[in-house]
Amino acid sequence: MTVLFNFLLIFAVILLILKLIFSFIYFKRINSLEKNKIDESKYTVVQPILSGDTRLEDDLSANLKNTDEMKFIWLVDKSDCLARQTVENILKNKNYSSRVEVFYLDDVPQEVNPKVFKLSQAIKKIKTEYTVILDDDAVIDRKKLDELSIYEKDKAEWIVTGIPYNYNIKGFYSKLISAFINSNSIFSYFSMSFLKENKTINGMFYILRTDILKKYSAFEEIKYWLCDDLALATYLLSKNVKIIQSTIFCNVRNTVPNFRKYILLMKRWLLFSNVYMKNAFSIKFLFIILLPVFLPAILLFLSFYFGINHFIIVIVLFVGKVGLFHIVRLFIYQSEIQKKGNFFHKADELPYELASEFLLPFILVYTLLTPPVIIWRNKKIRVKDGKIHYEV
Repeated sequence: MTVLFNFLLIFAVILLILKLIFSFIYFKRINSLEKNKIDESKYTVVQPILSGDTRLEDDLSANLKNTDEMKFIWLVDKSDCLARQTVENILKNKNYSSRVEVFYLDDVPQEVNPKVFKLSQAIKKIKTEYTVILDDDAVIDRKKLDELSIYEKDKAEWIVTGIPYNYNIKGFYSKLISAFINSNSIFSYFSMSFLKENKTINGMFYILRTDILKKYSAFEEIKYWLCDDLALATYLLSKNVKIIQSTIFCNVRNTVPNFRKYILLMKRWLLFSNVYMKNAFSIKFLFIILLPVFLPAILLFLSFYFGINHFIIVIVLFVGKVGLFHIVRLFIYQSEIQKKGNFFHKADELPYELASEFLLPFILVYTLLTPPVIIWRNKKIRVKDGKIHYEV
């Protein structure tokens, strides 16, 4: 058994280092390309809006502040009084109201993805060459958007996906979620893109030519699917639309008030990952994404059996991973460090990332042992085949 433990330990370390190297090479490759300033008037940002987050007004306003000529389409439920009030408050500023169109929509039908339902009704309203789909809690980095000038030259059909990161997060459990996102998103998306195995997108933030959405009726085709990002990526790939992973960051700030909400959110993401595995599994995904998650978890539980010495080795593995990945992120986030001050190199991020790594194996077990049901928009949904199935 000790031989097995040592083998799994060495194998886990090798995979983690490969994942890190692949990610860094991919980033450097994109970062070295020449970028020109984009014409903002060619882009429309479409945002489905839902109340509930205390930072909603700040996040929506931030995207308007960060841009000068981009058009915005906001999609709001007629029944969402708080969202309507938030939108009205923002549009009192005449500098913003001239660039924003607001559409108030009827309640979503049963079994239809609420976000996709809203987006499908906005397509005909878009008049610009390019469309940006952006969640209402995501804030785009205007300077990084100039990377789109590279992809504008590509006459093939493509969809460009952004990369999420968190900063300026408050609250213990929100910081735990932030730690999970920051320590995983870059290295997962970039490493798979390096291996030319990117089969999904970041549903919080992506960009494509408007005529692609119209040509393939993309949102109509995926309206019954729960994981809209995977569904859209899978559908567009079937139409030979290529997925491009950009290095364009967007800040996504999740508000997680307590431990229960933290567990439920993590469980939701893990169940969504399970849907991905059923639809887009590959050997590369197994070795670069799945095993680097499961091997440290297996080692942790084995260490409980072998004793304190093996437990300490696993803790060293966790600390080493967090520290090494943090150092590499310093290089990837270097422009963000210059803008945001000292956030990304502050050591107080590390304990949350370590706690997130340590908690993940237990959340995996919890997810496996409990029914595949999530709470989404205050409704229970059973996650089984990727489509929406409401629980009574």
